[in-house]
Amino acid sequence: MSDGSISLRRAQGRLLLWPSTRTIRWVAFAVLACVGAIAVWTGDRRGDPSKFALPAATTLICLWLCFLFEDLAAETTDPTATPLAARRAVRTAIALPAAAAAWFALTWIGPLHGPTGAMAGSFAAEALLALAAAAVGSRIEGPTRGGFPAAGALVFVAIVLPVWLGHPPAIEPTHPPFGTPLTYWSAIAAISAITLAWAHLTWDR
Repeated sequence: MSDGSISLRRAQGRLLLWPSTRTIRWVAFAVLACVGAIAVWTGDRRGDPSKFALPAATTLICLWLCFLFEDLAAETTDPTATPLAARRAVRTAIALPAAAAAWFALTWIGPLHGPTGAMAGSFAAEALLALAAAAVGSRIEGPTRGGFPAAGALVFVAIVLPVWLGHPPAIEPTHPPFGTPLTYWSAIAAISAITLAWAHLTWDR
């Protein structure tokens, strides 16, 4: 890529910052973050929140990312001079730090003392899975209807699969249904990253 193209992409990214920020569903994010905080706080009163409440809250935060590529104004999907991948990268760069900050705050509620490696791995893997599912879902179902299929995929992998196949059934990050926490969450993250890249390399417009 030439220096001129890089400068053009940077200028386009700056121009997209405000429209992208404005069209992200911040109210839904605030609601999900509050529900997650309440779940972790309530879980503290019933036992160790890291076993169920925090993993469930992690999935709630990542559910918001499933709808990140939905845009009722079609600002991220209409044909423009800026590639679709670049427009979505701007939205991701805005939303992902907010999601990570909210999740990090959850790991300090009650008896929790910050994230462990397994907790961080599960959040990173679920966030990547949410983005990958959102990219594929928005292409298959349309620019305004891809969030719900993506959310279904996330819930299946993060909750249904561990409960169904786990021994014992659990959604705790340290007890994945297959392998060790490192291999399980790394595999999900890698597959999700490849899927996300493939979706945009295949369908970029």
